[in-house]
Amino acid sequence: MTTKKIDLYLEASALWNMFYGESGSNVVEYCIEQPAITCSSSIWSHLEMHRAVRKRINQKEITQEEGENLRLFIDTHLDELVARKQLLEFEVTKDHIREARQLIDSYNLYASDALHLATTLSARCSGILVDDYHFTRLREIVGKEMDLAIIHTSMTTKQLQEIVANLSDQ
Repeated sequence: MTTKKIDLYLEASALWNMFYGESGSNVVEYCIEQPAITCSSSIWSHLEMHRAVRKRINQKEITQEEGENLRLFIDTHLDELVARKQLLEFEVTKDHIREARQLIDSYNLYASDALHLATTLSARCSGILVDDYHFTRLREIVGKEMDLAIIHTSMTTKQLQEIVANLSDQ
């Protein structure tokens, strides 16, 4: 039996976990390393992670210098993942913006979440990996209506393996 390759969108909060060492980083790294999973994200994620670094500096969790080093590390690592084709990176298009507007109205999403969801749908991904609980609250509604697995980074790699197996069987 051949396992079908699945497409999984990595929302910015999930990618952030990989770089800032928060819970969920092992799940993100697992996805990127799996040949059966094609990982993608949006160029918009760079901006969100830049903001996340700034937030940590503002909250005095890290110094300005540490923040600059972290930004450089994130940008370099993302560029390497893209160059090695371990992460597909999508540009933001006017079509994504139009779809995101509709998603904001339909599901009361934050603009950034709507943009990520629009990109996920445009790329025809089977699932989206997120860390934001305000996004996962829509799992039942959005996930079912759009036939999209909304996966949270808090799960174990074993749980993720089960979801990936179910998605590849569909």
